[in-house]
Amino acid sequence: MIPSLNGFGDKPHADGRPTFAHQPWMVGMILIFAVLAIIAGLSDPMWFLLGLPCILVLVLYIYVRIKSRANI
Repeated sequence: MIPSLNGFGDKPHADGRPTFAHQPWMVGMILIFAVLAIIAGLSDPMWFLLGLPCILVLVLYIYVRIKSRANI
């Protein structure tokens, strides 16, 4: 059984698992880095490539948010 991480993540799923097991400020920093990488990548593609991991996290974050709202 997965221990409860209330206070460190988002609202838990119906089965008690948190949506994101990381602290909200960690997720927020990665999302900010992703947006900055997209903006900087418009002028220099190297920044887009360097920020690609953060951009992938942003896409995953948006996907999970959409899917979790559809299940409510």
